[in-house]
Amino acid sequence: MPSFRLRRFSNAAILKRIDTALLMRFLDPYREFLVTQRGLPWPDEPDDFDHSALAGILMSPSIDTPEELLDALYFVDNLADPDCYDRILGEARDAGIEVCEDGEDPSPEDLTLRVWLADPMILERVHAEMYRTKPKAFLSFFATREDRPDLLFPEDAVRTALENELNDWFQWKKKGRGARVFPFPKEDGFWFLVRHGQRIKREGTVEADGDSGSVFYRPEKFDVLIYYPETGELAIYTETKGEQAIYCKLFGKHLFNDDAFFRFESPIAKYTLQPLIGLGRDTLICSDVVGIESIDLYHLEYRRDSELDNKRTVGGDDVFADIETNGPDLTELGLHLVKAKFRVTFTGGRQRIIGIEPPNRASFDRETDNSMIHDWMTKRGFIVVSSDGVITDAEHGAAVALA
Repeated sequence: MPSFRLRRFSNAAILKRIDTALLMRFLDPYREFLVTQRGLPWPDEPDDFDHSALAGILMSPSIDTPEELLDALYFVDNLADPDCYDRILGEARDAGIEVCEDGEDPSPEDLTLRVWLADPMILERVHAEMYRTKPKAFLSFFATREDRPDLLFPEDAVRTALENELNDWFQWKKKGRGARVFPFPKEDGFWFLVRHGQRIKREGTVEADGDSGSVFYRPEKFDVLIYYPETGELAIYTETKGEQAIYCKLFGKHLFNDDAFFRFESPIAKYTLQPLIGLGRDTLICSDVVGIESIDLYHLEYRRDSELDNKRTVGGDDVFADIETNGPDLTELGLHLVKAKFRVTFTGGRQRIIGIEPPNRASFDRETDNSMIHDWMTKRGFIVVSSDGVITDAEHGAAVALA
């Protein structure tokens, strides 16, 4: 059950714009609930349908509202938008579903209802791409094998089996079922969006008559996974360690027939901050990276062996200048660099913040910046793993020293 805030389908005027026979066909699987438990009059003829009564019911869902109905309403309500129209129509036609007769121009609401009735996965896929949360921090986990098979676009049976096991896990974590996996092949790797629910929330509301009420809903979340075939890396954006572990296990199991394919425990280091010690200010050089104009180091965290629980921070417009004046000496024995943040100015003046946190975490304001940032980090030596997935002794030693 996603976060439930209907913009259109709780408005009687908008409901009246929908073909009533189509609307009744969409609601028919939930007729018993709507009629018996919510008192919706169900007419014999579409012309007698009470749109205002339906709007009132949809305005105030409760915990006993069927989850399937909430899912259906959520998607058709969010995507019944002119901005989504062409994409939905194109996806339906690519799937061999003709939802418009010759010369017909259905409203966005009618189109989404027709497509949902024909194939709900089309709307779920469009929603995944257009309304997903932007990733922030990726953690990288590498394959345990060098003989990695090619990753093909997963067949429906493979994706369904993966979703079923994910649903079992999310249900066990009290986050409900309904997880969906959306694969998207891209130039830099194979991207997966995983839509799933979170724990149910209850919020107080003020009803139309001024009385106090409440709504129950399950917030929706998107996780992002990227598989890079050249290095055997699975980069994961999610919030909990448990989700990272289950993704490593189940994506390895269903995509590569090996639930230990990705190394989750004691992960191989991908990132190092050693270049800040060895190269200093030269790590900010970016003239050899297309699309990046300048880079500044504005935040650096470190700790000493003698102060394991006490991280210290150097911050400012020019961290290197501050270190030269006030310290610390980055070559000091027993000093470890923990995290660095950089301000990146792209061609055209757009600025973004990126962070590097050994051994395997990097954060980006936008995942679309990933390719350019990855190029710069590789050229300046922040990437420990080479393009073919090999870790040299020197690189591995530097990573361990900073871990």
